Amino acid sequence: MEDWLCACCGQSHTGVPLSFAADFPGAYANMTPAQRAERAVCSSDQCIIDNEIFAIRGIIEIPVRGTDALFLWGVWANIWSDDFEEISESWDEEGRETRHGPFKGRLANQLSEYQNTLNLKVSVIIQPAGKRPVFVIEEPHPLATQQKEGISHEDARQMAGRALHYGTLPDQPKM
Repeated sequence: MEDWLCACCGQSHTGVPLSFAADFPGAYANMTPAQRAERAVCSSDQCIIDNEIFAIRGIIEIPVRGTDALFLWGVWANIWSDDFEEISESWDEEGRETRHGPFKGRLANQLSEYQNTLNLKVSVIIQPAGKRPVFVIEEPHPLATQQKEGISHEDARQMAGRALHYGTLPDQPKM
């Protein structure tokens, strides 16, 4: 593991973390505990709010140029109820990635690393059973550019430092 000097705190860290995740979709995270108990059903990978918002958890992959590494944002996407049901029914199905999707969705988290990520159009690409879907940004946005062109190793360090020290996933549940 490499040591790197963090621009945010000035300290040396061992290993660059390349994966950060939102525990919940923004709409769920912004509810009070009472509202969540009354209006939502949420697991580690799926969330239903008011029986009209259907969200699944997935990953946005950003290649780190010059390496085999990926910088990963674990986020949520809102999808149509029929697509949610199809994905749910095939959750443990071997070869599901060849028979289902891609699906259309909208990003359900605001990443403070970027402006205006909430509701970005995504394509939901189903992966083999046991793996979360990959979300591909489908409209012009700096996150889409990074997803297509990758980021430098230094950019990965900078984003990791900001995520570690300032948090880039504001969609954490209110208590």
